[in-house]
Amino acid sequence: MWWMAVALGAEAVVVREVEHLGARFSVVEVDLARARIDLVGEGSLEEAVEAARKEGRVVRAATNAGMYHADRSPVGLHVQRGVERAPVVRNARGGNFGLLPNGVFAVDGAGASVVTTPEWTATSGSTWLATQSGPMLVIDGEVHPRFDPAGTSLKLRSGVGVADAGHVVLALSLEPVRFHDFATLFRDALGCDDALFLDGTVSALWTEDGRRGMPGGRYSGVLLVTEDAPPAAPGPARTGP
Repeated sequence: MWWMAVALGAEAVVVREVEHLGARFSVVEVDLARARIDLVGEGSLEEAVEAARKEGRVVRAATNAGMYHADRSPVGLHVQRGVERAPVVRNARGGNFGLLPNGVFAVDGAGASVVTTPEWTATSGSTWLATQSGPMLVIDGEVHPRFDPAGTSLKLRSGVGVADAGHVVLALSLEPVRFHDFATLFRDALGCDDALFLDGTVSALWTEDGRRGMPGGRYSGVLLVTEDAPPAAPGPARTGP
């Protein structure tokens, strides 16, 4: 079965607030045996939620996916329901996206993963969704080597990590934090050996009890967490409109 199953007994989606190194974070933990994550196209979180509800789906959370240009096109890889809408970018320069290594969050035939961009292969399996962003936060249990524990750049930050192939963790800082502290949140507090930065000040997280982060805002893609039947198994990611 392509949709990764995990041990029974856990809640499908857990939304909670976590304190780490003196800062507060909103966290969504997703069990892919009982819930699903989709990457949907350009729009606001609220538009994505409303569209899913009209389909009869039970929406638990929504957050922005990877980075985007001024015209709302994805900066890097964007695979939506098995269709590649933007290619992977392997020679990034400048900004957070170019703070290498950057990486890819994906859900495919083996479950969920966060890998560095050099590790990503388009033929790695039946890719359901993929979004590229940067920098990586945690790589095989190690914090990104460029992060300074005493850094002075404090911003709102959002990210995604994997505890294992069946469990995904989304997080948004509720106050400005440095990259290093955000990375150790995933590694030390949330048990993720691999995690990826999604975006900064423009980020937001919608859950059933309200919206956190930037008010308003439209994105090139929205990660949507729902409790409904797993999707049909996609084929290998293909290019299409």
